[in-house]
Amino acid sequence: MVTQRQLIGRTVTILGVIVLSGILVWFVRAVTDVLVLLLVSAILSAGLAPIVGWVQRRRILGRLRPSRGAAISVVYLTGFVTVAIALTSIIIPAVGEAKKFAEQSPQLLAGLRHWLVAVRLQRPWLPDLSTSLAHLVTQASNLTGMGPGAALVALRVAGGATAAIMVLVVTFYMLLEGAAIKRAFLALVPREERPRVDLMLHRIGLRFGGWLRGQLLIALAVAVPVSLALLLIGIPYPFLIGVVAGLGEFIPMVGLILAAVVSILVALGQPAWQLAAVVIFFVVFMNLESHILIPRLMSRALGLSPLLTIIALFVGVRLMGILGGLVALPVAAALQVIVREVVRETNPDSSIPPVASATTELRLSNTPGFAQAGRPGLHRDGGYGVPVILDEDTVVWAA
Repeated sequence: MVTQRQLIGRTVTILGVIVLSGILVWFVRAVTDVLVLLLVSAILSAGLAPIVGWVQRRRILGRLRPSRGAAISVVYLTGFVTVAIALTSIIIPAVGEAKKFAEQSPQLLAGLRHWLVAVRLQRPWLPDLSTSLAHLVTQASNLTGMGPGAALVALRVAGGATAAIMVLVVTFYMLLEGAAIKRAFLALVPREERPRVDLMLHRIGLRFGGWLRGQLLIALAVAVPVSLALLLIGIPYPFLIGVVAGLGEFIPMVGLILAAVVSILVALGQPAWQLAAVVIFFVVFMNLESHILIPRLMSRALGLSPLLTIIALFVGVRLMGILGGLVALPVAAALQVIVREVVRETNPDSSIPPVASATTELRLSNTPGFAQAGRPGLHRDGGYGVPVILDEDTVVWAA
């Protein structure tokens, strides 16, 4: 028999949980952009950590080793120099092509409008798209002009540049204080669970780094063939379209779709065989990318099946748009690591391997004085000692 006092207490508890849940949801929605920036910074730091560790282990003049901050600065400086070389060799010609494309876009859209009118005269049952396109032609005629729209674009560019600088700064400090951040987080975990959580965090970091390297490889594998193919076909602006395709591939399939739309629009003013060649190339390349390139690379980098990859992308885009598509795969990979560890913990007889990676086990086994992960010395039933830092990126707990 539930007393009135108990009923009131339970009601108040339920209402309190509902209110707190609502406040939490509101807070997360309010700081979503900040959380995404932190997630992007965490992914970048995970991808750059092995490079920073390698630089830090090098000796200067055979004697001194650089500090953590100096190693990070060297990696950043190398990255900036690489970007500068890319700007001078690829981006600057692409910018010149973009200016020409912006100047000629009204004529291209006008030619497309005349083609649509001619097609509808031959096939009256098709919808009239020329009227809608006429509005685009009017807007494109003002594309190179200055006005409120240009100011809005400038503000958006400035906001994007500010966000990029923030990501670089946060990534720098994550790389610099990664071990301290991990120790502080592990201190919040029950003592007997710290080794397992630490190894799980290490595995998530490996997935983040794998995703970053995989995305860079996919972007390169898309930008180069697109530019070369359009150059051989004779389509104008091949480097611009290739850069668009490569950068857009950080959200799978988006880059190729954008490149295909721009290429077909440009090819409408070219001979018919060039238009057909562009369509055939993008149809074939899209199928190769979606069925071979992305599934194989991401399955190796993240361990996600093609089905999980597609589902994660759909969910990310549906929830957060373009940003959701950008971070969907690394988040899905991190969730997979957590779920696999939970399943293995609740069902010890399952065939799922432990969260400790072969790399971690090898590094532990080759370190004097430390036992191998999952072997005697790191017992799962308790008895853990103090944190031991093998390097700035890996923390283990020794008995």
